Amino acid sequence: MFRLARKPLAALSDHLYSPRVRAFLELNFLRLSILAFLAHLALIAVVRTMAAPPAAIVDIGKNYFSAIYTPFTIILFYEVLLLIGSIPESTTQSIARQFEIVSLIFIRGFFKDIAAIDVESLHIQQMRVPLTDAVAGLLMFLLVTIFRRIAQHRPVRQAPNQAELAKFIERKKAIALILTLVLVALEVYAGVDFFHDEIIHAGPLPNHHPAFYTDMFTVMIFTDVLILIFSLVVSDQYEMVFRNAGFVVATILTRLSLTAEQPYGPVIGIGAMIFAIITLAIYNFNNFRSSH
Repeated sequence: MFRLARKPLAALSDHLYSPRVRAFLELNFLRLSILAFLAHLALIAVVRTMAAPPAAIVDIGKNYFSAIYTPFTIILFYEVLLLIGSIPESTTQSIARQFEIVSLIFIRGFFKDIAAIDVESLHIQQMRVPLTDAVAGLLMFLLVTIFRRIAQHRPVRQAPNQAELAKFIERKKAIALILTLVLVALEVYAGVDFFHDEIIHAGPLPNHHPAFYTDMFTVMIFTDVLILIFSLVVSDQYEMVFRNAGFVVATILTRLSLTAEQPYGPVIGIGAMIFAIITLAIYNFNNFRSSH
Protein backbone atom coordinates (compact mmCIF):
# COMPACT_ATOMS: atom_id res chain seq x y z
CA MET A 1 0.00 0.00 0.00
CA PHE A 2 2.77 2.43 0.92
CA ARG A 3 4.51 1.68 -2.38
CA LEU A 4 1.35 2.59 -4.33
CA ALA A 5 0.84 5.79 -2.33
CA ARG A 6 4.51 6.79 -2.34
CA LYS A 7 4.53 8.78 -5.58
CA PRO A 8 1.31 10.79 -4.99
CA LEU A 9 2.36 11.50 -1.40
CA ALA A 10 5.79 12.63 -2.60
CA ALA A 11 4.19 14.89 -5.22
CA LEU A 12 1.88 16.42 -2.62
CA SER A 13 4.86 16.96 -0.30
CA ASP A 14 6.73 18.73 -3.14
CA HIS A 15 3.79 21.10 -3.56
CA LEU A 16 3.34 21.69 0.16
CA TYR A 17 7.01 22.55 0.70
CA SER A 18 7.61 24.34 -2.59
CA PRO A 19 9.46 27.69 -2.49
CA ARG A 20 6.20 29.54 -3.24
CA VAL A 21 4.33 27.94 -0.34
CA ARG A 22 7.31 28.42 1.98
CA ALA A 23 7.45 32.13 1.12
CA PHE A 24 3.70 32.41 1.77
CA LEU A 25 4.00 30.65 5.14
CA GLU A 26 7.03 32.70 6.17
CA LEU A 27 5.24 35.98 5.49
CA ASN A 28 2.06 34.97 7.29
CA PHE A 29 3.85 33.48 10.29
CA LEU A 30 5.76 36.76 10.54
CA ARG A 31 2.51 38.71 10.50
CA LEU A 32 0.93 36.37 13.03
CA SER A 33 3.89 36.64 15.42
CA ILE A 34 3.74 40.46 15.28
CA LEU A 35 -0.02 40.52 15.89
CA ALA A 36 0.25 38.02 18.73
CA PHE A 37 3.08 40.03 20.31
CA LEU A 38 1.07 43.26 20.19
CA ALA A 39 -2.06 41.49 21.46
CA HIS A 40 -0.13 40.01 24.38
CA LEU A 41 1.28 43.43 25.26
CA ALA A 42 -2.23 44.91 25.13
CA LEU A 43 -3.59 42.20 27.43
CA ILE A 44 -0.80 42.81 29.91
CA ALA A 45 -1.65 46.52 29.87
CA VAL A 46 -5.28 45.65 30.60
CA VAL A 47 -4.30 43.35 33.49
CA ARG A 48 -2.06 46.05 34.99
CA THR A 49 -4.93 48.55 35.04
CA MET A 50 -7.48 46.23 36.65
CA ALA A 51 -7.72 45.68 40.38
CA ALA A 52 -9.29 42.25 39.94
CA PRO A 53 -8.72 40.95 36.37
CA PRO A 54 -10.84 38.00 35.16
CA ALA A 55 -9.49 34.52 35.85
CA ALA A 56 -9.15 33.89 32.10
CA ILE A 57 -6.41 36.54 31.73
CA VAL A 58 -4.96 36.89 35.22
CA ASP A 59 -2.20 34.34 34.47
CA ILE A 60 -0.96 36.51 31.62
CA GLY A 61 0.85 38.45 34.32
CA LYS A 62 1.88 42.07 34.66
CA ASN A 63 5.42 41.91 33.35
CA TYR A 64 5.75 43.10 29.76
CA PHE A 65 8.75 40.79 29.25
CA SER A 66 6.38 37.81 29.24
CA ALA A 67 4.98 39.02 25.89
CA ILE A 68 8.29 38.08 24.21
CA TYR A 69 7.43 34.43 24.87
CA THR A 70 4.44 34.56 22.50
CA PRO A 71 6.09 35.43 19.14
CA PHE A 72 8.90 32.98 19.91
CA THR A 73 6.28 30.23 20.26
CA ILE A 74 4.89 31.02 16.81
CA ILE A 75 8.37 31.22 15.29
CA LEU A 76 9.19 27.85 16.83
CA PHE A 77 6.16 26.27 15.18
CA TYR A 78 7.34 27.60 11.81
CA GLU A 79 10.81 26.17 12.51
CA VAL A 80 9.21 22.78 13.09
CA LEU A 81 7.58 23.03 9.66
CA LEU A 82 10.99 23.83 8.17
CA LEU A 83 12.41 20.81 10.01
CA ILE A 84 9.85 18.52 8.40
CA GLY A 85 10.42 20.12 5.00
CA SER A 86 14.16 19.48 5.31
CA ILE A 87 13.75 15.72 5.78
CA PRO A 88 13.85 14.88 2.04
CA GLU A 89 16.87 17.17 1.51
CA SER A 90 19.40 15.36 3.70
CA THR A 91 19.72 13.70 7.07
CA THR A 92 22.27 16.24 8.28
CA GLN A 93 19.97 19.16 7.36
CA SER A 94 17.16 17.55 9.34
CA ILE A 95 19.37 17.02 12.39
CA ALA A 96 20.66 20.59 12.18
CA ARG A 97 17.05 21.85 12.16
CA GLN A 98 16.30 19.78 15.25
CA PHE A 99 19.22 21.38 17.06
CA GLU A 100 18.10 24.84 15.98
CA ILE A 101 14.65 24.22 17.45
CA VAL A 102 16.10 23.04 20.76
CA SER A 103 18.35 26.10 21.01
CA LEU A 104 15.35 28.37 20.39
CA ILE A 105 13.33 26.51 23.03
CA PHE A 106 15.99 27.20 25.66
CA ILE A 107 16.32 30.85 24.61
CA ARG A 108 12.53 31.18 24.81
CA GLY A 109 12.70 29.76 28.31
CA PHE A 110 14.88 32.72 29.33
CA PHE A 111 12.11 35.18 28.44
CA LYS A 112 9.53 33.29 30.50
CA ASP A 113 11.90 32.99 33.46
CA ILE A 114 12.88 36.64 33.41
CA ALA A 115 9.24 37.71 33.28
CA ALA A 116 8.53 35.79 36.51
CA ILE A 117 11.25 37.65 38.43
CA ASP A 118 10.37 40.58 40.65
CA VAL A 119 12.93 43.21 39.63
CA GLU A 120 12.31 45.27 42.77
CA SER A 121 13.40 42.42 45.06
CA LEU A 122 15.82 40.66 42.76
CA HIS A 123 17.97 37.97 44.35
CA ILE A 124 20.92 36.40 42.55
CA GLN A 125 19.46 32.91 43.07
CA GLN A 126 16.47 33.90 40.94
CA MET A 127 18.78 34.45 37.99
CA ARG A 128 20.21 30.91 38.05
CA VAL A 129 17.53 29.28 35.87
CA PRO A 130 17.18 32.06 33.25
CA LEU A 131 20.96 32.43 32.95
CA THR A 132 21.32 28.66 32.56
CA ASP A 133 18.79 28.71 29.71
CA ALA A 134 20.48 31.71 28.06
CA VAL A 135 24.00 30.24 28.28
CA ALA A 136 22.72 26.84 27.09
CA GLY A 137 21.01 28.48 24.11
CA LEU A 138 24.20 30.38 23.24
CA LEU A 139 26.36 27.26 23.41
CA MET A 140 23.82 25.38 21.30
CA PHE A 141 23.93 28.20 18.74
CA LEU A 142 27.71 27.70 18.54
CA LEU A 143 27.38 23.92 18.25
CA VAL A 144 24.75 24.19 15.51
CA THR A 145 27.16 26.42 13.57
CA ILE A 146 29.96 23.88 14.00
CA PHE A 147 27.69 21.01 12.96
CA ARG A 148 26.57 22.83 9.82
CA ARG A 149 30.15 23.74 8.93
CA ILE A 150 31.28 20.11 9.23
CA ALA A 151 28.25 18.97 7.21
CA GLN A 152 29.28 21.29 4.36
CA HIS A 153 32.49 19.33 3.81
CA ARG A 154 30.90 16.23 2.38
CA PRO A 155 33.33 13.46 1.45
CA VAL A 156 33.20 11.88 -1.96
CA ARG A 157 31.24 8.65 -1.72
CA GLN A 158 30.57 5.88 -4.17
CA ALA A 159 27.59 6.87 -6.31
CA PRO A 160 24.49 4.99 -5.13
CA ASN A 161 22.05 3.20 -7.40
CA GLN A 162 20.06 6.08 -8.90
CA ALA A 163 16.78 4.14 -9.05
CA GLU A 164 17.05 3.18 -5.37
CA LEU A 165 18.09 6.73 -4.47
CA ALA A 166 15.00 8.13 -6.21
CA LYS A 167 12.78 5.71 -4.28
CA PHE A 168 14.51 6.65 -1.02
CA ILE A 169 13.88 10.36 -1.62
CA GLU A 170 10.24 9.67 -2.49
CA ARG A 171 9.85 7.71 0.74
CA LYS A 172 11.31 10.61 2.73
CA LYS A 173 8.94 13.05 1.02
CA ALA A 174 5.99 10.80 1.86
CA ILE A 175 7.19 10.62 5.46
CA ALA A 176 7.48 14.42 5.54
CA LEU A 177 3.86 14.78 4.41
CA ILE A 178 2.62 12.31 7.02
CA LEU A 179 4.67 14.10 9.68
CA THR A 180 3.06 17.39 8.69
CA LEU A 181 -0.38 15.91 9.38
CA VAL A 182 0.85 14.54 12.70
CA LEU A 183 2.33 17.94 13.55
CA VAL A 184 -0.95 19.73 12.84
CA ALA A 185 -2.84 17.16 14.93
CA LEU A 186 -0.41 17.64 17.85
CA GLU A 187 -0.73 21.43 17.60
CA VAL A 188 -4.53 21.27 17.56
CA TYR A 189 -4.47 18.97 20.58
CA ALA A 190 -2.05 21.31 22.39
CA GLY A 191 -4.28 24.29 21.55
CA VAL A 192 -7.41 22.57 22.85
CA ASP A 193 -5.54 21.51 25.99
CA PHE A 194 -4.28 25.07 26.51
CA PHE A 195 -7.80 26.50 26.04
CA HIS A 196 -9.22 23.95 28.48
CA ASP A 197 -6.63 24.65 31.20
CA GLU A 198 -6.16 28.39 30.71
CA ILE A 199 -9.52 29.75 29.66
CA ILE A 200 -11.96 27.34 31.27
CA HIS A 201 -10.12 26.31 34.44
CA ALA A 202 -7.60 29.18 34.60
CA GLY A 203 -4.74 26.82 35.32
CA PRO A 204 -1.04 27.72 35.35
CA LEU A 205 0.81 28.82 32.25
CA PRO A 206 2.64 26.01 30.43
CA ASN A 207 6.27 25.35 31.25
CA HIS A 208 9.24 26.09 28.98
CA HIS A 209 8.95 22.88 27.01
CA PRO A 210 5.24 22.04 26.58
CA ALA A 211 4.08 18.60 25.59
CA PHE A 212 3.86 19.61 21.91
CA TYR A 213 7.64 19.76 21.55
CA THR A 214 8.36 16.67 23.60
CA ASP A 215 5.77 14.74 21.58
CA MET A 216 7.22 16.15 18.35
CA PHE A 217 10.72 14.98 19.22
CA THR A 218 9.36 11.57 20.24
CA VAL A 219 7.84 11.26 16.77
CA MET A 220 11.15 12.39 15.25
CA ILE A 221 12.98 9.56 17.03
CA PHE A 222 10.85 6.93 15.28
CA THR A 223 11.05 8.90 12.02
CA ASP A 224 14.85 8.87 12.16
CA VAL A 225 14.82 5.12 12.80
CA LEU A 226 12.50 4.57 9.84
CA ILE A 227 14.73 6.68 7.57
CA LEU A 228 17.75 4.73 8.84
CA ILE A 229 16.09 1.48 7.75
CA PHE A 230 15.14 2.89 4.34
CA SER A 231 18.67 4.22 3.82
CA LEU A 232 20.08 0.69 3.96
CA VAL A 233 18.62 0.11 0.49
CA VAL A 234 20.75 2.98 -0.85
CA SER A 235 23.90 2.19 1.12
CA ASP A 236 24.76 -0.43 3.72
CA GLN A 237 28.22 1.08 4.24
CA TYR A 238 29.21 0.67 7.90
CA GLU A 239 30.18 4.32 8.31
CA MET A 240 26.81 5.50 6.94
CA VAL A 241 24.82 3.13 9.16
CA PHE A 242 26.75 4.17 12.25
CA ARG A 243 26.41 7.88 11.39
CA ASN A 244 22.64 7.61 11.03
CA ALA A 245 22.38 5.51 14.20
CA GLY A 246 24.44 8.16 16.00
CA PHE A 247 21.97 10.81 14.82
CA VAL A 248 19.14 8.75 16.31
CA VAL A 249 21.03 8.71 19.62
CA ALA A 250 21.38 12.50 19.40
CA THR A 251 17.63 12.87 18.75
CA ILE A 252 16.81 10.71 21.78
CA LEU A 253 19.12 12.80 23.98
CA THR A 254 17.57 15.97 22.58
CA ARG A 255 14.11 14.69 23.52
CA LEU A 256 15.31 13.91 27.05
CA SER A 257 16.78 17.40 27.42
CA LEU A 258 13.31 18.92 27.16
CA THR A 259 11.92 17.10 30.19
CA ALA A 260 14.98 16.75 32.44
CA GLU A 261 15.14 19.14 35.40
CA GLN A 262 17.63 21.99 35.64
CA PRO A 263 20.56 21.96 35.14
CA TYR A 264 20.53 18.50 33.58
CA GLY A 265 18.25 19.41 30.65
CA PRO A 266 20.64 21.93 29.09
CA VAL A 267 23.63 19.64 29.76
CA ILE A 268 21.91 16.72 28.00
CA GLY A 269 20.93 18.94 25.06
CA ILE A 270 24.49 20.23 24.66
CA GLY A 271 25.81 16.68 25.01
CA ALA A 272 23.48 15.54 22.22
CA MET A 273 24.90 18.14 19.86
CA ILE A 274 28.50 17.33 20.75
CA PHE A 275 27.77 13.63 20.18
CA ALA A 276 26.34 14.38 16.72
CA ILE A 277 29.27 16.65 15.83
CA ILE A 278 31.85 14.01 16.77
CA THR A 279 29.89 11.31 14.93
CA LEU A 280 29.72 13.42 11.75
CA ALA A 281 33.40 14.40 12.00
CA ILE A 282 34.49 10.76 12.30
CA TYR A 283 32.23 9.78 9.40
CA ASN A 284 33.73 12.49 7.19
CA PHE A 285 37.26 11.54 8.22
CA ASN A 286 36.67 7.88 7.34
CA ASN A 287 35.27 8.71 3.92
CA PHE A 288 37.93 11.32 3.11
CA ARG A 289 40.60 8.75 3.98
CA SER A 290 39.02 6.02 1.88
CA SER A 291 38.67 8.35 -1.14
CA HIS A 292 42.43 9.05 -1.25
